Amino acid sequence: EQFVHRALYGVSRTGRTKFAIVRTGSYAPYGFGGFIYQRDGGVVLPTSGQANYTGKYAGLRDFNGSGGIGYTKADMTLDIDFDDFNDGYAVKGQLTNRSVFDLDGNDITDEIVAALSETTEVRQTELPIVRFAVGPNTLDTNGEAIGEVTSLINTADGVQAYETGQYYAIVAGPNSSEVVGIVVTEAEDPRSEGVTVRETGGFILYRGVDEE
Repeated sequence: EQFVHRALYGVSRTGRTKFAIVRTGSYAPYGFGGFIYQRDGGVVLPTSGQANYTGKYAGLRDFNGSGGIGYTKADMTLDIDFDDFNDGYAVKGQLTNRSVFDLDGNDITDEIVAALSETTEVRQTELPIVRFAVGPNTLDTNGEAIGEVTSLINTADGVQAYETGQYYAIVAGPNSSEVVGIVVTEAEDPRSEGVTVRETGGFILYRGVDEE
């Protein structure tokens, strides 16, 4: 009751994967917190074919330079090209339809989009898409993936990076049927000068129709 902390806990419908995130909004710099994600059981990765995963993302937002904490959610897709596994160019993903909420659950997405429009001098209609960087050595033989993420935004000076960060993921289940992971990004808060917002979100995705 003395300091505001919030936690998110997600479990897949099979129980094979789960994640937990803890953050606090009671400090001017980033406060105490962290995240964990795990897979119960092993995985045998395919050596050929492609897989598409879809699901939901939910996260916590805290700040450096200001107190406060909030929530976020989005839709997420992930693609793995197992044919390209040996070269390491195997994983791509993105977060779309993003929304942000304050501590009381009020949707403040439009407020942030309006602030972005003002600071960029270009009318924004939504929060930018966060995309996984496609590159080598992102997925190993244990089904663990780590890579960079970024979002781009139109400004008066052209397209620029807005959020940057990393993702962490594990493939799980028979036939690599699900993926669990964490995305951590940072960006300047367009509503407050000198304030950085950190978003830490977890996702659980399920494999859809294969592309042969």
